[in-house]
Amino acid sequence: MVFANSKTDYQDLPAGAKAAQKQSGNTIPMVFVTTADGSESIRGISYDKLKNDIRDVDRELRKHLETVDVIGSSSGETEVADAAETSDAMLSEARAWTNSDGKTITAAVKAVNDTSVTFVINGNEVPYPLANLSADSRMALKELVNQ
Repeated sequence: MVFANSKTDYQDLPAGAKAAQKQSGNTIPMVFVTTADGSESIRGISYDKLKNDIRDVDRELRKHLETVDVIGSSSGETEVADAAETSDAMLSEARAWTNSDGKTITAAVKAVNDTSVTFVINGNEVPYPLANLSADSRMALKELVNQ
């Protein structure tokens, strides 16, 4: 956890915190949620949202965290080992997938059906609704299944 004044300490913030601040409208004060290594933004949460109802923010953040790689790029060796262990049962290697909000995750694909895709992120199977993916990601899945 990093405590910083984003006005005076901006240059020292990890890249993920800077991105979260920009995505959330540069409001201050704010909580920045990043990958473990700080390289990527997961979510920016304004103080106003926290003040209004922290329980709603907590539920929303927990739900969102189920769909993202919170480890970050510093765990490359682990991700390669996980992919090697499960690659025989995968439809695809790990790659970037984009949701309809423009956010990306890196995941392998284990299964696809009419309504959802099962991603594998850090060895964990995560079902995800196809309707929440971008048109490009849905098209890539369709091509993957039709190979």
